[in-house]
Amino acid sequence: MMIATAALPAASRSVAALLEGEGGVPADELRRLDRKLTKARGLAADAEAKEGRDAGARAWLRELRDALYELGDAADDFRIAGARRQLEGRRSLRHWFTLPSSTERNQYKTLKTSISNLNAKMKDILQKGSDLELEAINHEGQNGRSEFAWEAVLDDFTLGDIENEKNELIDVLTDRKNTKKVVTIVGCSGIGKTTLARKIHEDHHTRNAFSIVVWVNVFSGFNDTGLLSAIVRAAGGNPRAEENRVQLEAMLAAILKGKRFLLVLDDVRNHQIYENSLEAYWHLCGHGSRILITTRDESVVMKVKDAHIHRVKKLSFQDCWSLLCSNACLDESVHGNTLRNIGISIIQKCNKLPMAVKIIGAVLRTKERTQEAWQRVQESEGWLFKDLQDYVHGLTEAIFLGYHDLPLHLKQCFIYLSLIPEGFVIRQQFVSQLWISEGLIEERDNCSLEKIAEEYYRELLSRNLLQPETGNDDTTRCRMHNQIRSFLQFFAKDKFFSGDLKTTINGNSSEALRHMWIRSNVPTTVEEMGTVASLKTVILYKTPLGNRSLDKLFKGLKYLQVLDLAGTEITYVPRTMESLYHLRLLNLSLTRIADLPESIESLTNLMFLGLRYCNWLHNLPNGIGKLQNLRNLDLRGTNLHQVLPSLVNLKQLSTLHGFVVNRKPKREDDPTGWPLEDIKSLDALRSLQILRLERVSDSSRVQEAMLEAKSHLKELELCCSNDDRQSDIREENARTLKDIFDRLSPPQCLKSLKIVSYYGKLFPDWLPNLSNLQRLVLTDCKFCEHLPNLGQLTELKFLTITSCSKLVTIKQVRTHTSQAFPKLERLHLRDMANLQSWIGFEPDDMPSLAEFRLENCPKLHYLPSGIKNSGVLRSMQLRHVESLQIVEDLPVLKELVLQACSGLERISNLPSLEVLVVLGCSWLKDITGVHPLRHVRIVDRELRELPGWFATNASMLQTFTIVGAAELLQRLLPNGEDWEIIRHIRKVYANLPDESPFFTYTKSSADFHVDQRIGERVNPHVLPGAGIPHEALSISLDNSVVRTSRIGALRVQVRRISTLKTAIRRYLVLYLIMTIIVMQVLSYLLQNRTNREIWLVQTLVIFFTTVLLLLLVFLE
Repeated sequence: MMIATAALPAASRSVAALLEGEGGVPADELRRLDRKLTKARGLAADAEAKEGRDAGARAWLRELRDALYELGDAADDFRIAGARRQLEGRRSLRHWFTLPSSTERNQYKTLKTSISNLNAKMKDILQKGSDLELEAINHEGQNGRSEFAWEAVLDDFTLGDIENEKNELIDVLTDRKNTKKVVTIVGCSGIGKTTLARKIHEDHHTRNAFSIVVWVNVFSGFNDTGLLSAIVRAAGGNPRAEENRVQLEAMLAAILKGKRFLLVLDDVRNHQIYENSLEAYWHLCGHGSRILITTRDESVVMKVKDAHIHRVKKLSFQDCWSLLCSNACLDESVHGNTLRNIGISIIQKCNKLPMAVKIIGAVLRTKERTQEAWQRVQESEGWLFKDLQDYVHGLTEAIFLGYHDLPLHLKQCFIYLSLIPEGFVIRQQFVSQLWISEGLIEERDNCSLEKIAEEYYRELLSRNLLQPETGNDDTTRCRMHNQIRSFLQFFAKDKFFSGDLKTTINGNSSEALRHMWIRSNVPTTVEEMGTVASLKTVILYKTPLGNRSLDKLFKGLKYLQVLDLAGTEITYVPRTMESLYHLRLLNLSLTRIADLPESIESLTNLMFLGLRYCNWLHNLPNGIGKLQNLRNLDLRGTNLHQVLPSLVNLKQLSTLHGFVVNRKPKREDDPTGWPLEDIKSLDALRSLQILRLERVSDSSRVQEAMLEAKSHLKELELCCSNDDRQSDIREENARTLKDIFDRLSPPQCLKSLKIVSYYGKLFPDWLPNLSNLQRLVLTDCKFCEHLPNLGQLTELKFLTITSCSKLVTIKQVRTHTSQAFPKLERLHLRDMANLQSWIGFEPDDMPSLAEFRLENCPKLHYLPSGIKNSGVLRSMQLRHVESLQIVEDLPVLKELVLQACSGLERISNLPSLEVLVVLGCSWLKDITGVHPLRHVRIVDRELRELPGWFATNASMLQTFTIVGAAELLQRLLPNGEDWEIIRHIRKVYANLPDESPFFTYTKSSADFHVDQRIGERVNPHVLPGAGIPHEALSISLDNSVVRTSRIGALRVQVRRISTLKTAIRRYLVLYLIMTIIVMQVLSYLLQNRTNREIWLVQTLVIFFTTVLLLLLVFLE
């Protein structure tokens, strides 16, 4: 949505352009309009300052924005008509010999009528502004480029009592005796509910306690079935839209069958849960499974039967002050004394909510470190804003202040994000394209629009108005907090809509709509959208839209600037697309279209064309080559057989993915791809993917591409065809490809490089000389035998090498740089069948390495020496590194995952190790020097007894999880061979090979809990009974049996009575038969005896027979 104070200068420039342009225009009317626009600028600034508390000012701004939209539409119509007239004129000789046509006269009349009407509207708007007592104020201070710095701030995970709260709730969730299957975290928005739940979700104790941990973001649009579908998807299922509740429940039951799981439902609303509705999931909650809910709604708590309720505590003033200072980039030791009192007052107004404090801290970061500047924030009228329906004391006001502190250009981009539906991940590239398409990015000299949009995105992120996606270190993906979305939609509700179209297209309510994101599953409603002529943005991502609706849609929406049909069910694009003259963005990715009409050349304003993974599309029309404003052509994953358009005239193209190289210098000679030489003219490229480079046989053609001269190129992907070659490549072909790659020579500004299926034996010579490279991926380079000296890439942060099967040694040659890989943070090596060693690495190399992963490197004997002195290496994963024998001397390593390292024998001197996961490393015998070890997980379905190293480290553990064979688990039972090893561990979780629980042991309560069905299946006679010391084990003798799982087993505690019943059933019939037979025999033999003698003998027989029965029962 446009911001009036930002849009008015642009409107004045548009009027000036009309006056200066060729052709007849109503000059007097335009000049009159320009004067009114100038007067409105000052009033608009005053109205925007008051809109938080003055409904009249908000209504006045809506009228002004509508008028500016009309002006933009009229000016665009006039300009595009002139451009089309010139285009048609160049095609006809009559253009040079005819007088102005009736079409031109009609266009003049139309423009004059529109401008006259606008003058009348503006006069009325200015009068209303006077009635509202709006005053012209200077608003220039908000213009211009923001100097806000992008800096990391202290993570609020470390503040307050969150660690204790986390541990308390984990104890509740893992307490087997706790009959409450649901834990509810309650608190207002912004207090930290999700932060607390996320810490529980990611804690190693949680991961050890539950076989499956599922996180579901619950969105307001979910109904009961939608919520269940989201749970199934998060658990690993793939539900279809048409599946009903019964089918979804069956699917979920199949996934969770027999498992101990934790289901986290984040941000549940009142309407999504009814009285005891969670009991529908109880039949899945066997084996100690739990549900964790976060909610801001107290009524949800009332509807959940018998739940453990935890209310999140507010931060203390000291914690809030630390959080405020960190987000304001304030040095407490320098400014703390002078600003602390004002800061505490601001914190009180933030209601001590962490989110509010962070937003205000970011506002203060842009102010001077003076009492006067902070006082102005503390006394701002923004603290009076309370009109929001979802008002939250402290947070709503902070969001208002954060929003109004934005520069005008950034404010427009931010409010545009209210279009993005709840739960949708905001991707930097996508929103940048939207902003550019809507004309919201201010141009700057020598700076591309894409780079400016990236700066805008990062500034919103750094101001805490966007939040990085939880659990993802990639800052190019983020989310928007629901409270911020509600705030933006409050100001943009008349222009933006996202949701189900049926709730919106209802007469007058849709007349002012400009931007729509539809998530409806009813395709017929899309046809109604064609009647909303004012629409500029329509996003129908993954809706069941078919071909029938497109024609009407295209004809009715002539002002459309953004059209996203990705993932819809369309199979063709009608010719009426040519009527979308204003279109800037067209996304047809993931559709089944087979071709594009030549009329696409009419979309002369088109900037972004998305055709990713269009599996039915095999050729492109010539018209694409005429789209001179095109900035992004994305063909990634689309297999083109024939390409017709020439790209040489697309001078503004900044992103080109799926560029298929042909075999001939001329496109006409080989239309299966583009000549590599076409890249020469594309000087604006920032991201480029080139495919099938092996087709180039003449290396001189490569130089014609002039990659080295692309001064804006940041991302480059070079790919050859992957034909799964098994044998050695011919020497001549390998040399030719090496020569071709050598001549490509990317520019020094390159930051990301990916090389795929390269079959030369040596990598290109320029690879180690890319001084600004930050990310390098080498994959499927099967014939490369040596790596270049990559350690001299001083800016490299991420290095991934996969499927380089002939690489034997990674060699580092010491150069002028003091360290190899000085900034490398992540190193991933995978599928390196012949890699054996590292050569030339020194102990001080890789000082910044934080994550190291090796997978399927069966011949590698040792780890690089450089990692031993890394001060930040926290995580290491070693999978299928069969020849590795020792892991040692890693001083700060906290988490180590080992899988199928069959040759590994020893781990030593890992003094910071807290988490150890061992999967199938049968030869591991010795682990020493790991004294802080807290959490161990062993998964080995062949193991028959605990490894020797475990016994020496068991006493220090907090949790131990083992997944193994029944024979091994029997040894862990009380009185078993290994019981004494595990009895001192705080929590033990033993699971069978299918990960169904076998037993749980809690030391603090001496509680040992066994699954009866599984216990019987193993061997009933080894279950613990008599003779177990009371101080070591407390076993309930409760005779009750409670069914808690329709898909699992009966959960009961170990009982002598149960064993007695089983034994009696087994021997009672035999006992009765034997007794009857013996009695008959005795009667015959004693027939000459007295009755007293006969009775005495029979009684003795019955007595000894009963004793025998009891003995058999006892032995059982």
